[in-house]
Amino acid sequence: MALPALHWRLLPPVFLGTNTASELMDAIYTMGTSTVYADGSARSPGTFSSPGTASLPASVGTGSAWTWNFDNTTFATGAKTCCYAYPPTTTAINQTIIVGCTSSVTGATWLQAQSDTRSANAIYSGCAKGTGVYTSWNTAGTPFTSGNFTGFAQTGFPGLGFNQVFMLESEEAVLLIFGRSNGVTHMTCLGAFVDPLSANTLNAETDGRLYGYTTTGVGNGTTTGGTAGPWMSFGGVATDAVPFWNMTTATTAHFGLFTPGAGTILLAQRFGSFTPASTTQSRNGDIPGVPFQITTTAGTYLGQLRQMLITRESASAGQALQTTAGIKGYTYSASTIGSSDTLLLQY
Repeated sequence: MALPALHWRLLPPVFLGTNTASELMDAIYTMGTSTVYADGSARSPGTFSSPGTASLPASVGTGSAWTWNFDNTTFATGAKTCCYAYPPTTTAINQTIIVGCTSSVTGATWLQAQSDTRSANAIYSGCAKGTGVYTSWNTAGTPFTSGNFTGFAQTGFPGLGFNQVFMLESEEAVLLIFGRSNGVTHMTCLGAFVDPLSANTLNAETDGRLYGYTTTGVGNGTTTGGTAGPWMSFGGVATDAVPFWNMTTATTAHFGLFTPGAGTILLAQRFGSFTPASTTQSRNGDIPGVPFQITTTAGTYLGQLRQMLITRESASAGQALQTTAGIKGYTYSASTIGSSDTLLLQY
C-alpha cells in the first residue's frame, strides 16, 4: 500500500556572492526559515527558542514546512557550521536531517558515509532516525543524543564555487540543489523519499517508511552542465555523478537507506535505463509522470521515489512546470541552464 502523497514546494532560491562556507549555510537557513514559497504562497515553519544545541523545536511547521536550526559553535569559526531540521510530519521513527559546511576541519571527527573524506569548504549531509536533541556534528557517532545516523556524504567539490542554491521540501523529505555558473548542479536528498509500497517489517520501518540520503558526490560527469547528459540512461555521464546511484568509492555518488529496524545502511540505486526526450508526452500533450523505482545495488527491490517522477526532458533544475490548471510540480535535473533528463517533484 502506498504511503500518503508528498507535496513538494520550492523555497525562494538564494544567489551566492562570496562562495564561503558561512554564506552557504546562511543561505540554507534563510530558505529553511522563509515564510513564503517561491510561488508567493504562505509557508509556516516551526521555530526554535534559541540556536545551537540541546533543544527541540518550540513549535513544528505545517504542511510541507520543516523547522530549521543552526550550530555556530563547532570549530569556533564564528559562523554557522551546520543546519539541522525536523519535519512537520512526525512518526514513531522521529527523523532529522542535517547539512554542514565549514572553512576548517581542524580536529574534525565527524562520521563519514562510505569512506568519504573530510575537507574544508565542502558540503556534507545525512539523515538520522530515532533522534533526540542535537549535540554536535563534530563527533564520531550521531550528531544527536540518541538514534541512528547515516554518516555524512559529501556533495560538491571542496572550495564550493556555487552561485545559487535551491531547496525543495515536502512533508517528509528535503532536496537541495547546488548550482554553478557553468550550469553544473550537485544534489542531495534527505529523509523518507522512498516508498517501500509494503508494511512488512522486512521492507519498511514500523511507520511504513524508508529513511536515508542520496547525493551526486563531487563528480561533474562528462558533459557541459555537469550531469546534464542523458543521466537516466547513463549516456555521456560519469557514473560518479549519476543521481540516485551508489558507488562505494570516496566522494562519489552515494545512495543509502536505513535497514528497517536497524542502524545499518542498504546501498541503493535506481532501477532501469530510460531515454525521455522533449517529445515524451501523451497524445493530447499532457506532461507524463512515470514512477522511479529503486533497488539495492544487488538488485533487491526496495520501492519507488515518492512523488518524484520521470518526465519529459525540458526545463532546467529548480523550475516550475505549469499547465493551464496551475503548477504541476518542480524540476530536478543536472543543469540550471539547459534541458536534460528531468524529474518532476509533484506540487
